[in-house]
Amino acid sequence: MSEPAAAVQTSALRQLLHGSAWQLSLRWAVRLTGLVSTVVLARLLTPEDYGIVAIATVIYGTIEVFSQVGVYNSVIRHPSPTREHYDSAYTLSLLLGFVLALIVLAVTPLTTFYFHEPRATPVLEVLALRSALGGFQNVAVLNFQRHFQFHKQFSLNVSSTLIGFVAVIVSGFILRNYWALVIGIMAKQIAFVFMSYIIEPYRPRITLVKAPELFAFSFWTLFRNIGNYAFDQVEKFAIGGAMGAASMGRFEVGRDLAYSPIVEIVTPFSFALFPVMARLQNEPQKRRQVFLQALYWSSLFCASLAIGTALVASDAVHLILGPKWDSISPMMPWLALSCGVLGLTSSIYSFLDSIGRANLSARLQWSRVLMLGVVAFPVTFYFRDLQAIAFARFAVCCAITPPLFFALREPLSMSMRDFAVVLWRPLVAGLAMAAVVLMLNALLPVPGTWRLVADAAVGALMFTLALMVLWYLVGSPEGPEEIFWRQVRRLF
Repeated sequence: MSEPAAAVQTSALRQLLHGSAWQLSLRWAVRLTGLVSTVVLARLLTPEDYGIVAIATVIYGTIEVFSQVGVYNSVIRHPSPTREHYDSAYTLSLLLGFVLALIVLAVTPLTTFYFHEPRATPVLEVLALRSALGGFQNVAVLNFQRHFQFHKQFSLNVSSTLIGFVAVIVSGFILRNYWALVIGIMAKQIAFVFMSYIIEPYRPRITLVKAPELFAFSFWTLFRNIGNYAFDQVEKFAIGGAMGAASMGRFEVGRDLAYSPIVEIVTPFSFALFPVMARLQNEPQKRRQVFLQALYWSSLFCASLAIGTALVASDAVHLILGPKWDSISPMMPWLALSCGVLGLTSSIYSFLDSIGRANLSARLQWSRVLMLGVVAFPVTFYFRDLQAIAFARFAVCCAITPPLFFALREPLSMSMRDFAVVLWRPLVAGLAMAAVVLMLNALLPVPGTWRLVADAAVGALMFTLALMVLWYLVGSPEGPEEIFWRQVRRLF
C-alpha cells in the first residue's frame, strides 16, 4: 500500500474510532440515566405498569418507524448538498410527523381489540403528539454526523435525556403508576426539539424542491428501517396477544437489561461507520480494510460482553431490579447471547447503505424478520414461556448470521474464510472466559453481590489474558491488542 493510501486509511480509521468514542460516551451517558431510572422505577412501579406502556409503544413504534424514510441519510451521503436539500428533508420530516400522528390516533382501538388493555389507549393518544413534535427538530443536526461533529450530538442528546430523566423520576415518586413513564418520554422529545435549535443556528424553510431526489435513495432505507423495527417487535406482538401485559413488561425489561451492555458499545461503531464508508465509496481497498478493522473491534465487545452478561445475568437481575423480577433470570442469558450475535452483523447494514446497496440491505433485514416471525409466534402460543421465546430468538440470530456475511463477499471481494480469520480470536477468548467463570461459580454456589463482583473481575481478566496470548501466537498484528500492549508498557 502506498504511503498516501495508508495515510488515508489511517485517517478514516481514526475518524471511525473518534466518532465511535463520542457515540460510546453519548450512549453510555443515556444508558446510565436509563439504568438509574429503571432501578428507581422498578421499585415504584409494577411489571403491569411497564406492560401497559410497552403495549402503547409497540403500536406507536410500528407507525412511527415510517418516519425513518432515510432522507437524512440521503443528505449525509450527498457529496455536496445545497440548502434546498436540507430544507426539503425538513419539510418531508414535518409532513410525515403530522400524517403519522393521525395514523396513530386512528389505530388506538388495537389496544383493546388485540391486546385487551384499554388503559393503554390514552397513553397511545399522548404518544401521537410525540410524532407531530418530532417533525419539528432542526434538520441541520444531521451535520453532526456528516461532519464528524459528534461532540455537538453528545450535547444535544444528553441534555434532552437529562430533562426526561428528571421528569420521569419526579413523576414516578408523585404518581407511582405508568403515567410517569409517559411523562418522561414526552419531556425528552420536547427538550430534544427545543435544544436542536439552540445548539445548531440553522433555520430551515418549507420547500419540496429536492424531495424526488432524496426519495430515490430513501425508499429502500425506509423499507430496511421498517424491517429493523419489526425484528425488535415480533416477540412483543406474540407475547402481548398470548400472555398479557405483565409478561410483556417482564420481557421488555429483561431484554433491555440484557441488551444494554452490548448495544451501547456496538451501536456507536455502526453509527460512525456510515459517514466514514460514504467518504470511501470509490476506494474499495481502503473501504475493505477499514470495515474489517471495525468488525474486529465490534467482535471484541460482542464476545466479551454477551458471554459475560449471560454468565452474571441471574445475580445482576436480583441486585439491579430486586427480588420481584427474579422470574426473568432464566431468559437473560439467551437474550444476551442473541444480542451479541446480532452485534457482529450490525455494521453490515451501515456498510451496504453507505455504498448505495440499500436494496440488498433491506432484503437481508426482512429475511430475518420473516424467519423470526415463523419461529416466535408458534413458540409463544405453544409454550407460553419467556425462556423458550428468548431461546428461539437466539437460535434465529445464529441461523441468519452466515447468510449476512455471505452477502458481503462480492461488495468486499472477500471469502467466508476472511471473516472467520477476523472473528475466531474473540470467540475463543470468550469461551475461555466462560469456562473459568463457570468453574468459579461451582466453588461459589451462593448467589449474591460478591459472586457477581468476582465473576466480573475474573471474567474480564481471563478474556484479556486469552486474547493477548492468541494475539501473540498469530504474530502480534496491528489492532486493539497492540494498542493495549503499548499502553501497558508505557504504564510500567
